[in-house]
Amino acid sequence: MKAFLIDRYGKNPGRIGEVPRPAVGAHDVLIEVHASSVNVLDRR
Repeated sequence: MKAFLIDRYGKNPGRIGEVPRPAVGAHDVLIEVHASSVNVLDRR
């Protein structure tokens, strides 16, 4: 599934990448997010 990844340091640490879909147990919930925003403070 697609994800916004922040896995490095630097001026532009974020990128769009693929990650495996997590396993959902009997007492778990998987939520699909359709839209989100990133604030400049999220990058600090």
